[in-house]
Amino acid sequence: MGNADGGDSIAMKFKVTSIKAITCDAPYATPPKGRAIAVAMEIETTSKFEGPLSINGTPGMISFSPYYWRGYASNGTRMNTVDSNISQSCLNDPTALLPDHIGKGEKLNGVVILDVSTPKGWVAFEPQEGVAWTWPYSV
Repeated sequence: MGNADGGDSIAMKFKVTSIKAITCDAPYATPPKGRAIAVAMEIETTSKFEGPLSINGTPGMISFSPYYWRGYASNGTRMNTVDSNISQSCLNDPTALLPDHIGKGEKLNGVVILDVSTPKGWVAFEPQEGVAWTWPYSV
């Protein structure tokens, strides 16, 4: 589980509940370049949360979109990207996806779709330079 400290209390909690291989089921889904994985997450922010992003003039936001994720092969080699067209177009039911941006006082469950190039390795969520959490996967 990751968290962002808001002084005396935790302002954001998040955890990865599963990482699974998925098959894109949208009618016109672009095939993944590697393997499509769904990172299922639970996220909760309090009214004290101040994220690192400013979106459309609104400060204090955070994003779990694939842009903020990195992938690493089991030998430690970083993947060039885990973000591809499948991140938004893979699922026939897009309501399972986390929203692009999250602010104060929100509680969410959803998935992030990543396009990894190896069947085994780890993924890292890096919302800002020098701050990252990692999870292993095997698909």
